[in-house]
Amino acid sequence: MLKTYWKIQAILESKDGFGTIELILLICVLIGLALMFKDTIVDFVSGILDNISNQGGVFDPGAIVG
Repeated sequence: MLKTYWKIQAILESKDGFGTIELILLICVLIGLALMFKDTIVDFVSGILDNISNQGGVFDPGAIVG
């Protein structure tokens, strides 16, 4: 009977799956935040990509050679 108690106690105190649960909860929170701020994120990334594409003529590779 005492051996069974110690086995149950060891199982209850085991924290092997604790990191996995934390990781899953963190991913769920990040996905939730991304869904909540989807429009803001899309506008931000689109603005950055527009700035990059508009400044494409500024770089002149011929200026480096020479």
